[in-house]
Amino acid sequence: MALSGVLKTQKISSALTSYDLLKALALVLMVVDHVGYFFFPEEIWLRVIGRLSVPIWFFLIGYARSREIPRLFWIMALVVVVSTLISGEYLFPLNIIFTLILARMSVDWLYRHALRNRDAFLGMFFLLLFAALPSLVFVEYGTLGFLFTLMGALRRHKGDVSAPRQMIWAFFAASGFVYVLVQSLLLPSLSAGQFVFFVAGMMVLSILLYRFEPCSFERVNVRSFPPVALLMLLGRRTLEFYVLHLLVFRAVAMVLDPSRFAFGEFKVFAFSQLLSLLL
Repeated sequence: MALSGVLKTQKISSALTSYDLLKALALVLMVVDHVGYFFFPEEIWLRVIGRLSVPIWFFLIGYARSREIPRLFWIMALVVVVSTLISGEYLFPLNIIFTLILARMSVDWLYRHALRNRDAFLGMFFLLLFAALPSLVFVEYGTLGFLFTLMGALRRHKGDVSAPRQMIWAFFAASGFVYVLVQSLLLPSLSAGQFVFFVAGMMVLSILLYRFEPCSFERVNVRSFPPVALLMLLGRRTLEFYVLHLLVFRAVAMVLDPSRFAFGEFKVFAFSQLLSLLL
């Protein structure tokens, strides 16, 4: 699942940028995940591959300079909620746009408190870890996503971070493994091979995010290579693409599988058993 314009992370460039590439990758992975969810729920491979998109969005929230939350974010988040109710799915957890909004609101606090000292850094990790299950009841991915938001902030301000590189790497590795572990528990019938693939994919993604740098490929633009326009469009209109594709997928799923997506027959909590334990 994804977001867009999620971030005004850089000035609009007429050339392809590293942001465009990273967001386009996240979008492709997200679509794979949603194809699996809506149309091929028994194909767990699609879900495993697709779940690798989520850390990218939260990382970019932390990496962004902007802390603005445009009105469009709230509007799109509510549009997705309405589509969820119409298609007979669960109201809670609220969609990922809400979680990304919360992450953007929290990122400065997370960064400031985590970097006070080594104990505070470790404490922040465990705070977000232990809050993960309760928060999953109410918003998609819960505070697990905030771990990747903190990753993004750490890399954006890497010149100001005095923490040892080994500690930062340990945080990346631990966050990635916890994410894989929790998502694996939520995916039914995950095989050993799929789990290993998930872990390996998360390792590769962690390296990619750790090494991410803003850059512009000035020689790669629409004039020199017209197909690049698609990548640039995906990278700069991801919020709109996210919402539009969900609306289309839900409409089609309601026609093809009305037993799963029954018009207006929504439920309130997807994790009602977990909620009862918390209460």
